[in-house]
Amino acid sequence: MSNTITNNKIKKVLFIGAGANDFGREGEHDAAIFQVMPELRGHGIEIFIIDDNPYALSLESLAATVFWQQLTVDNLKKVVRENNIDTVAPLFGGESSLRLWAEVVQSWAHGDGTVPSTLGLSIDMLLKVNNIPALTAMMADIGLPVINNYVLKAQDEANELLRELHLPLMVRALHPNQTNTRQIVERLDDFEDAINLAKTQSVTQEVIISRAINGLKEVSIEILRDVRGNKMQIGASEDMDPIGIHTADSLSVSPILTIQDQLIGRMRDYAFRIADMLQLKGVMHVQFAVDDDTHTIYVIKVSPYIDQMATRMSLATGYPTMLVAINLAIGVPLEEIVLPHDFGKHVAMMEPMMDHVVVKLPVFPFGELEAAGVHVNRQLNSVQKSVGSTLGLGRTFIEALEKAIRSAHFNNASFSPTNMKHINDDELIQQLIHPQDNRVLLLIEAIKRGYEIDELAELTAIDEFYFYQLKYLHQLESEIETNIDNIDALRLGKKYGLSDGLIARFWHTDFNIIRTLAKENGINVTYKSVEPSAGEFPENARQYYATYESENESVQISDNTVLVIGSGAFRMGDAAAGGYATTVVMSELRRLQYPTIIMNNNPSDATLLPHLADKQYLEPLEVSDVMKVVELEKPKVIVIPGNRRKLINALRDLNQNVVILPKTKHIPGGPNENQSEFALNIFYDGQQAYPINLTQHMAGEMRVIPQVAHIPDTILSTNFEAPGVYQVIYYQSIVHWVDRMDLSNMGYDSWIRPMPFGQVAYLSKAMQTQWLRLTIRAAMDDLTSRDIELLQTINERPIVYPYSMIAADINYRLHLQPHEVIDGTRFEMGVGVKDYG
Repeated sequence: MSNTITNNKIKKVLFIGAGANDFGREGEHDAAIFQVMPELRGHGIEIFIIDDNPYALSLESLAATVFWQQLTVDNLKKVVRENNIDTVAPLFGGESSLRLWAEVVQSWAHGDGTVPSTLGLSIDMLLKVNNIPALTAMMADIGLPVINNYVLKAQDEANELLRELHLPLMVRALHPNQTNTRQIVERLDDFEDAINLAKTQSVTQEVIISRAINGLKEVSIEILRDVRGNKMQIGASEDMDPIGIHTADSLSVSPILTIQDQLIGRMRDYAFRIADMLQLKGVMHVQFAVDDDTHTIYVIKVSPYIDQMATRMSLATGYPTMLVAINLAIGVPLEEIVLPHDFGKHVAMMEPMMDHVVVKLPVFPFGELEAAGVHVNRQLNSVQKSVGSTLGLGRTFIEALEKAIRSAHFNNASFSPTNMKHINDDELIQQLIHPQDNRVLLLIEAIKRGYEIDELAELTAIDEFYFYQLKYLHQLESEIETNIDNIDALRLGKKYGLSDGLIARFWHTDFNIIRTLAKENGINVTYKSVEPSAGEFPENARQYYATYESENESVQISDNTVLVIGSGAFRMGDAAAGGYATTVVMSELRRLQYPTIIMNNNPSDATLLPHLADKQYLEPLEVSDVMKVVELEKPKVIVIPGNRRKLINALRDLNQNVVILPKTKHIPGGPNENQSEFALNIFYDGQQAYPINLTQHMAGEMRVIPQVAHIPDTILSTNFEAPGVYQVIYYQSIVHWVDRMDLSNMGYDSWIRPMPFGQVAYLSKAMQTQWLRLTIRAAMDDLTSRDIELLQTINERPIVYPYSMIAADINYRLHLQPHEVIDGTRFEMGVGVKDYG
């Protein structure tokens, strides 16, 4: 790495974590911080981090001094003062961290000392970025196309504005107290409610109103800028759905397929001008609205920080966005950045190229909630409803789409041309106009019923290109379905990404029959690398995707490999914790010097950080896709989260050596209000069970009980499936503090379950004991005598952090509008901590 830092005043840097996971805030910020902290350490900078998310990997990094505390203005000030922090890095924690640091700066008093500088952005620009009207005015002053904003505080001011502006309008909070939410008001009757809701979301009770631009295309450009003013575009994507549907809820495609190069060039130029205006040092995401007919462009959002677009573009192109961004932030010019040997010599200065298509597909929680008796509003609008996303990579849009859908649903039968037959024409038209989560299936069904493409494009404001693609997909599937056992049809289906399972469904057979038939006829998968130069320059590629072409670019890396199956898209439950667990396991396998391979498709997951595995496969996690990797890599062991029972059983049936990370299929519901559960927590090493401690579980809270725990004799005879952390759950009807408790004689109903990954993450931090690392060492027969000694005495040691884990304040009503109460334990999205010591 370069030793050139233009700002040599940087001695101590404090990273502000993103806090609890939420809608639009998955694992991408923590993954970015976890990756870049060692890079700063290599420049001789002392690193600190503060976060209150028990799932944060960065809080377990050896590269930093860690503060596991609530993210408050007072706590940040205290950490800054007591540690003489000279520079703060909020941009890697995303919008919430930027907003919190802006609050700290604005509340800074004379007695607080010198305000630390902000890494990558000046204090002045930080405050302007955090003030939408001020930022919009700055862009207008330099001639950029923006939409006027009107800041109001009273309802009568808003009513007066209606005389000048016409519906639809966009209403949002100024200085929001949470992730900002845009509401589109199309009916006059909804206007007052939208104003009132936005006021409740604003720290200052102020509201921003602007003209809505529903129906235009939404385009995202990701760029870099260095201290010398050099700028690069590192990625771009377009949403299939028009503005009016939240970008996180839309299918997105990279590279841009439907917009003229001239318009893309204009957007690129606008993004560069904004970066110069802000004097940015780092990475920035700019969102645009584009009118194809008039060639009008508007700048609609500027995000000079790490967000989901940054991580998605990094995976889509193979470009090391985070490593480059942190070097830029500390003042290293682009041409002087030296990357690890895994990347080509001049990669930092090279705009990435793509020779493939990437489709991002959102994942919604509706089905899981309704299966639990919770009914929600499934209609998509400007308020985000998705809780995760997957990527599909292919040579064509259709191939990438097929793989994205297979990745999203864990079920190849969930995408077929027959699934929407029950919808009548009236319902179909209504859903075309008012879309729901089954968007792609519905569009295919409309094509199947003979709707004209121009008619569908007018109804949905979706570009005709996508309808022609979906029409071809329907023709392709119909051809395969009517040509059973036809090898040419099989070859065509595999070329366009149809899975073994889906073709087997069409041909009324088993996926193994299709797999065998393909092999016998030379229809073999090939793997292509994802690298920034698209193969133009020699690079040490480590990311791959499957397709069906003549040349295979992936070769077996070792005969002692461990293949790790990721958790896939985040879902309600402990999905973010699942990503944490898998990443810790990969880190431990690397420490034990096993060659490692990860299969995953979640762009926000830390498992896909480049330094954690020898090779990555960006693929669906179905058995047919996994077995194709297994046949090439021949892994010694396959590590799988225990909730993937269908995949585990299928791989065992195929004689694979599977190691399970203990996990139940669904997170169990939490206790009711005014009730507690008590858990005896146990570690099983494959032969013996060890007591860890006791925990008390209340509605939305879990805490450690400070007393010695003993395992009842009846538990010792339990047949645990695999090494890991387990719980014996006992019920108690009244919440009270317990000083002494003999669980063996309580006499209450109890059962044994694997400890949910989120609770394992919490317990690991509270006790400063890496339970997942112990789990993987036990599973690989690598426990040391020191490990055994620790397990024998662990429940006699005090907890290090007297914090309870609490449910985050997730605004389910805003996002999902549930008719029933959502159990925040079973359907948890994020958690925090509070001090009870």
